[in-house]
Amino acid sequence: MDRSASSMTTTLLGEREARSLTMLSAITLVSLGVSTGYLVVLATGATSESVQPAALIVYFGTCIAICAAHLVVLRRRRWVNLVGINTALLAATFPAIATFLLWRGMIPPAPVTLLTKLPVSAVGLAIIAGMALTLRPLYVVMTGIGVASTLVGFFQVTTLDPATILASGSADPYVGPSISRTRVVFDLLFVFSATAGCAFATRIARRTVREAAALQHSTDQLSRYFSPDIAAGIRDGGEAFVRSAREQDVVVLFSDLVGYTGLCAGLSPAQALELLSEYQEYMVAEIFKAGGTLDKFIGDGIMATFGTPIAASDAADRAVQAARTMTTALERLNTVRAARGEPTLAQRIGIHAGPAVVGNVGTSQRREFSVIGDAVNVASRIEAAGKRTGRSVMMSAAVVSRLQSTADIEPLGEIALDGQPKPIELFALR
Repeated sequence: MDRSASSMTTTLLGEREARSLTMLSAITLVSLGVSTGYLVVLATGATSESVQPAALIVYFGTCIAICAAHLVVLRRRRWVNLVGINTALLAATFPAIATFLLWRGMIPPAPVTLLTKLPVSAVGLAIIAGMALTLRPLYVVMTGIGVASTLVGFFQVTTLDPATILASGSADPYVGPSISRTRVVFDLLFVFSATAGCAFATRIARRTVREAAALQHSTDQLSRYFSPDIAAGIRDGGEAFVRSAREQDVVVLFSDLVGYTGLCAGLSPAQALELLSEYQEYMVAEIFKAGGTLDKFIGDGIMATFGTPIAASDAADRAVQAARTMTTALERLNTVRAARGEPTLAQRIGIHAGPAVVGNVGTSQRREFSVIGDAVNVASRIEAAGKRTGRSVMMSAAVVSRLQSTADIEPLGEIALDGQPKPIELFALR
């Protein structure tokens, strides 16, 4: 994965993590708010519950303040990693602190064995599942370790009490005064299994996001050069289409803005670039609609190919169609420019067909998809010959001979082209 794809993936995962932490903080805030309200009712003596929840109220209030601070920070998408670590620490310690404070607040004082009978593992499993939403295995593991440590710690504390009775094989560890190692072992197994499962699931999810981002980046890159249907074919079929260069029959189209240098006179560099970009936007859209491939921008010119990277029997028809719709698109653009009080644009298009080398070319450090051959040079010369003929769209006899449908063209006879040893028979699109 290249740097741009990796950066996009990191951004995507960071945004997903920020949204998940926001949701978890909001849910925790509401849950603790409701719980704190109920504890306040208990503290005022409005019920007959034998609990002194002052310490729990302070702890829940602190957690509420922290969650509120998290929401404020996350709203600005700042310190997401720090918030995540802090959230994981709160989640890892919550079962221990909340359970211990609840036990300490009971009236009359509850036996220490109650610590092993409160639903620590059930609460812990719910918290572990919630942390999996962040797609961060680290947060899940931190929470799982915290819950497991709480179970082991509470069991060790109860064994230090002389009144504690170890039992097994009966219901006493669940409803009586006894405790059981077996129950603790099973609770730990559940916690470890849930932690491992959630951590593995989040890892798979992160990998899936990375692969999806890489695929999207690859598609975006292909879409810069190929029409959507060709890009989809290359993406689904793998890089074998463009990995190595090969010789095949292609149709090459060159377009060029007439008098671009004069148009740019008096314009700032930014304005000149805006003019060129707007023209290219209109033209490339028509090239893609006709199933063409954008080879490159050459100054104010555009080089496009048809029948690449996948050979097509109707490549010539597509190229002529593109030339026709590019002419229509330029008329639309000129209408827009005229409404803005800007001068209209004119272009020349040259089309030629013949064998060429198609594929990835370049060095080991930099490679790009391109078409190389005499067909490219001739197409460029045909476009330049438009200066002498005054025709905006011209094509060679090689293109006409490949047409499968009727085109409204006019023969121009043999015309000498710069750099070509012999004149070439040309036709003009009416």
